[in-house]
Amino acid sequence: MNITNKPELGQYMTFEFSKEKPIHGWFWYKEGFAPEIVEWAIKNENNPKTVLDPFCGVGTTLLSAKNLGLESVGVDASTLAVFVSKTKTDDYDQSDLETVRAFLEKQLPPPPNIRWEFELFDVRAAFPKRNYNEILALRNAIEQEDDRVRNILLVGLLSILPQSSLVLKDGGVLKIIKDKKALPAREIFKRRVKKMLKDLELQKKGHGPRVFLGDARALNMEDESIDLVVTSPPYLNNIDYSKIYGLELSLLSMSKAEASEVRMRAIRSFIGKQMEVQDMPPEVGEIGERIPIIGTYFKDMELAIKEMFRTLREGGAAHVVVSNSVIHETHILVDEVFAQMAERIGFADVEMVVGAERVADVKPQKVKTRESIVIMRK
Repeated sequence: MNITNKPELGQYMTFEFSKEKPIHGWFWYKEGFAPEIVEWAIKNENNPKTVLDPFCGVGTTLLSAKNLGLESVGVDASTLAVFVSKTKTDDYDQSDLETVRAFLEKQLPPPPNIRWEFELFDVRAAFPKRNYNEILALRNAIEQEDDRVRNILLVGLLSILPQSSLVLKDGGVLKIIKDKKALPAREIFKRRVKKMLKDLELQKKGHGPRVFLGDARALNMEDESIDLVVTSPPYLNNIDYSKIYGLELSLLSMSKAEASEVRMRAIRSFIGKQMEVQDMPPEVGEIGERIPIIGTYFKDMELAIKEMFRTLREGGAAHVVVSNSVIHETHILVDEVFAQMAERIGFADVEMVVGAERVADVKPQKVKTRESIVIMRK
């Protein structure tokens, strides 16, 4: 296994560089990476034509592939991720954009008598009353529009929930902060959608990806159908993504149960998920028995790597962005375990590209943890 350092890539291993980019920045997704990672991976490989992201999140890989004229496939366990990815990568015509503009000037009827429920708290406590009513009125009016128009408007509405609410996303926890400044919902919704329209005016039409709800551990895809995988699996940490984005998920689905359903489908990556260790990968060692989340995480990752191997053509490659972790004061070298599993599974050439080192504050000490791209060539 070859290990190289490319610190110039480190800044792109977060979503920060995406937030101001057209379309990429429509929906803030802290756990994502920047399109520069995808562009670098594509240049690094031998003229790939088809790209897969089995943990597609909000579609960074898919949109980047579309912008470069490549076909792509995206899979995710979250209905929110699949919805946002599809909306960001769809093609829209001028009549769609005009209908969206007209919607922004509509007089909204009073908020309907519908229930917006969330598993963690009463949603009404999470918003100023006016914002709560405006969001429900917008949600109801958006539902009356045709699909493509509806999707643009709904992504716009979902994306403003953090700014219009009293909720703070604090690591892996949602907190209601009563003195948090909540911006006026209708006003910032209009501003956000107008920015989205500007992005779409400049967007070229291209190869729309196939995006579907699924499981990276058991992909519904043909063998040897992909040239390149670019992805970032959930990190091994204490963050339950179905809760962190649960408010958005509940407004999208209007279902209290949706977050728990996503959680059941998701990779076992966070402390607190039900654990049952079976056939643990040998690379994990005794720590997987001692700390069950570690064993189950790497078992799920082993299955995902096997699916990457199965779906890649001969000569294809997977570029997987991972971060090392500290769990219960134990430093887990996630990138090395990934690389070792890939070699055992059958990848002929495995490389580790270290992009950044972050400092994890694990009292009483600070631990340096790597963020890397594990490159696995078939």
